[in-house]
Amino acid sequence: MRSLKRTSRRLRVPVAPLTLMPAPRLFLTAGHPSSSAVASIATHAACSGVATSVTPITSLLIANRGEIALRIARTAATMGIRTTTLYTDVDAGSQHARCTPHALALGPTTTAYLDGPRIVALAKQHGIQALHPGYGFLSENPAFARACEDAGIVFVGPPARAMADMGDKARSKEIMTAAGVPCVPGYHGAEQGVEQLKVRAAEVGYPVLLKSVKGGGGKGMRIVRAADEFEAQLGSARAEARASFGEGGEVMLVERYVVRPRHVEVQVFADRYGNCVALGERDCSVQRRHQKILEESPAPLLDDPTRKDLWDKARTAALAVGYVGAGTVEFILDRDTGEFFFMEMNTRLQVEHPVSEMVTGTDLVEWQFRVASGERLPLTQDEIEARILEHGHAIEARIYAENPDKGFFPDSGKLVHLATPKTSEDVRIDAGFIEGDTVSEAYDGMIAKLIVRGKDRETAIRKMELALREYEVVGLSTNIEFLKRLCRSHAFIEGDVETGFIDKWRDELFRPRHVDNEVFAQAALGLLSSHTTPRSEGPHGETLGFGEDSTQSERSFAFRVRDDSTAEEGEIIQVSVTPRGLSLYNVAVSRPGSGETPAAVFENIVSHSPVPSSATKTSLTTFFPLARVDSTLVRDPTSNERITVFQLGDKTELRLVEPGWFEKALGLKEAAASVVAPMPCKVLRNEVNVGDKVEKGAALVVIESMKMETVIRSPQSGIIKKLAHKEGDICKAGTVLVLFEDASSA
Repeated sequence: MRSLKRTSRRLRVPVAPLTLMPAPRLFLTAGHPSSSAVASIATHAACSGVATSVTPITSLLIANRGEIALRIARTAATMGIRTTTLYTDVDAGSQHARCTPHALALGPTTTAYLDGPRIVALAKQHGIQALHPGYGFLSENPAFARACEDAGIVFVGPPARAMADMGDKARSKEIMTAAGVPCVPGYHGAEQGVEQLKVRAAEVGYPVLLKSVKGGGGKGMRIVRAADEFEAQLGSARAEARASFGEGGEVMLVERYVVRPRHVEVQVFADRYGNCVALGERDCSVQRRHQKILEESPAPLLDDPTRKDLWDKARTAALAVGYVGAGTVEFILDRDTGEFFFMEMNTRLQVEHPVSEMVTGTDLVEWQFRVASGERLPLTQDEIEARILEHGHAIEARIYAENPDKGFFPDSGKLVHLATPKTSEDVRIDAGFIEGDTVSEAYDGMIAKLIVRGKDRETAIRKMELALREYEVVGLSTNIEFLKRLCRSHAFIEGDVETGFIDKWRDELFRPRHVDNEVFAQAALGLLSSHTTPRSEGPHGETLGFGEDSTQSERSFAFRVRDDSTAEEGEIIQVSVTPRGLSLYNVAVSRPGSGETPAAVFENIVSHSPVPSSATKTSLTTFFPLARVDSTLVRDPTSNERITVFQLGDKTELRLVEPGWFEKALGLKEAAASVVAPMPCKVLRNEVNVGDKVEKGAALVVIESMKMETVIRSPQSGIIKKLAHKEGDICKAGTVLVLFEDASSA
C-alpha cells in the first residue's frame, strides 16, 4: 500500500473525479455508463492503465460528533493527519471535542452540525485540506459535497453527482432498473396527491410501504396494511419526513411491502480509476422502528450463488452512478420466494462498517483517506474473498439509550456508572461516551457499538452474550438486557431472522425474568456495608469493642422491583440482615404471597467489599452456601432510593421503599392517575378530549423526540380529566401529559 507521506504537495483546488482521469470513461459528464460498460466490473488497479496521481491528506476537519468522530480521528492519527473536530455548546465537554488539540465551536444551536456553509467556511478559514462527514448530518447531502469541492476542500466521500443520484430514491430506482439491478415493484413518480397515491397503492396491492424519497434510518416510513388507514399513515410519514429531511422530504414512494423480508446489504468500495470491490454482505434484519440494532456478516442461511449475485449487483449499482469511496447497497430479500430487490444505496460510511472490517481485516476509514488522496484500491476482489473465508463471523450490537419495555422509547441522562467488556482482537468497542458523560436528548441516543468475532456464527453469538454480560450502565435506560435475551433466542441462534423478528418473537424476548433471592440479599448487604466502618478483628472473626458489627441487632430493608413493562407498582421484597461477627451475617428474604412458605434464610454467610465503597458504588463478594457471588451495587446520586444491582451478568433495578407515611409527608408517592412524558419531547397532537372515556391501550398523545414520532397509550381504562399540554408544547421528562378522573369519584 502506498504511503500518504510520499509527497508534501497540498491539494489546492481539487476537481471532480471526472476530470482527474481521461480513461477509462466510467464517470461520464452526461448520462450514465452503458449497461455493457457496467457489466465489466473492474476490481483492481491492474485493470486500468491510468497512472495514479496521489496528493496526501495532511489536515482534516471531521464534520460530525460522537463515536464516529472519535473513530475517524483514531485512524487519522495513525496516518499522521492533523485533525480538527467541531462541537456545539451541548457537546462542549464531549469526548470527540476533546480528542484532539484542535476543536472549533459551533455555538448554542444543536442543529449546527447541519450548517454546511458555516462548516465549509471554517475549514477554509483554518486552512484545512480535507473534510470527513462521518454518517448522518451532512454525510449524504450532495450540495454540501459540491460546496466542499468548489471551495477546494477534499470531500472524503463520493462525488456529489453520484450522491444526488442515489439520494433521490425515485431517480436511483430508474438508474438501477436501466443497469439491470432488480427493484421492488411500486410507484416512484411525481403525482403526490393523497388520492393519486391512494390509487397507486391499490394498483401495487396492499400491504404497501410508504417511504420518503429522502428517507433513511427508518424515518418517514410507514407500512399500510389496508386502504382505510392509508391517509392517516401517509400524513404521519410526511410529517416525520419533513422534520427529519426538510423540504422535499414529504415526497413519497409507494412500494410493495414484502411480508417476510430480510435486510441484506453489501459493503462496496470504488476508486476513481474504475475499480470496485464488494467487501462481503451484512444481515441487518433485526430492527425496531425500521432501525437496525444488530448487524452481522456473513449473512446467515444464504446460499453462495445468491451471495455472489448480491455482490455483483451491488458493484454494478455503484458503477452505474460513477461511485467513488465507501458505500452500502441495501437489498430486501424475500424469505418466501428467495428474490432480492434493490432498496437504496447509502452514499457514506455505515454505522455498522466495523462488521465488514472484522471479516476482511481492513480499516475502511483508512481506505477512504487513501482513495480520496488518489490511491487505487489496495485489495482485489479475490483477495477480499480469501480474507472473508479466513476471518470467520462478526456481529455488531448497538448500545442505545432507550427502553425496550416501553416500545424502545429513547432515553437520555448522565452515565452515572459505566463498565465495559475487556477488548481484544475479537472484541471491539466503538464508543462516544465515558462514565460521567451525559447522553443528550438533542442527538441520536447510541452510546456505543459492541463488535465481536468468532470462528463461526455460533461462537460469535456466544462471545457477544458474554461481552454483553460485562456491560454495565446506570443513569439511563439501555437495550443491553434486551440484547442479551436476543442472543439467547433459539430463533436467532438458528438464523431465522427477518425485519419483523422482534414482533414475531415478542413473547419470548420480553418474558419477565425471575429475580433470585441472592440479588435482594446482596442489595441489603451492600447498603449495610456502605454504612459500616471496618473495625479490628477479634480471635474468632468477631469485632473488638462495641462497634456496630459487634452487635446482634437486626436491620430490615424493603425493595420494590422496578418493572417498566407494567404500570402498577412491582413486588415488595422484605430483607432482614443480622450481623453475627466481622463480615459474617444471617440474611432472610421474604416475598409477598408466599403463604405458609417460610422466608429464604442464608445463615453464616461471609460478605465483604474487596475495594473501598464510594458514595454511589459498592462492590461485594459474598459466599452463599452453594456459591460465591460477586455483585456491584450502584445508587443513583440524584435519587438515592434507586438502586441497581449487577450480578452474574444480569442487571436488576430496585427501589428502596420508605415507610408509607414518609412518602406521603414528602410528596414522594407517584400519581397513579396520570400519564407522564417518558423523556424530553414536543407534543405533536392530543388524540383525546377532556371527558372522553378511554380503554387501556388507547392512543392519548403523539409526541416527537429525536425526530421520531411516538404514540403515548393509556395504561388504564378511565375518563380523561385534563390534557396538560397543547400541540407544540415542549415538555421535560416526567411532565404530566394526561390526568384521569379518580376512580373512586368517577
